[in-house]
Amino acid sequence: MTFGYAQQAYRGDPVCGDVGIWWEGPHRYVLALADGLGHGAPAHHAASAAMQCIAGHLDASCAAMFAACNERLLDTRGAVLAIAIIDRDSNLLTLGVIGNIRVRVFGVNSAVRLGAGRGFVGAGYALPAPDQLRLDDGDRLVMVTDGVDESDGVRACMERNDETSQQLADDVLQGWANQNDDAAVLVYRHRHRGSVR
Repeated sequence: MTFGYAQQAYRGDPVCGDVGIWWEGPHRYVLALADGLGHGAPAHHAASAAMQCIAGHLDASCAAMFAACNERLLDTRGAVLAIAIIDRDSNLLTLGVIGNIRVRVFGVNSAVRLGAGRGFVGAGYALPAPDQLRLDDGDRLVMVTDGVDESDGVRACMERNDETSQQLADDVLQGWANQNDDAAVLVYRHRHRGSVR
């Protein structure tokens, strides 16, 4: 399985303020993970509004997606947000992050942490030039919200290379999510076109 996603709501809340979605197109994949400020229904509304906005701009650049989301979220609590665009022909990952969504790319023997801009989408932000990285066959992109313990969760990603994307997302959430916060994990395993591995 190429994609995997798992989320957990703050204890007692009926909805999760962390929302992740991916879209599969013929030439690009788009993945996004948002953490609405706070928790509960208002946070869920902000994060979901970001996903709806991205869904309407799937052919746009990363920077243009953030600009559109910022306008869309002006009447919400706002959110921190990560957007990854993967060009399926060139294997190029373009990633933008605003706030404390943590993103890493795991290779066979490596882990690369990708950066973040300051602020909140919907309340003003500073987006640096998006990170770009050429993905190798089998590389895994892991995005987590701040409800997941980064150090232990990252170690699990390094050690569990044989798991599917969904298994890894489930394991990281179950093992290292903070019960006192919303939490979400979005995982993608890259495959070159024509790869049968």
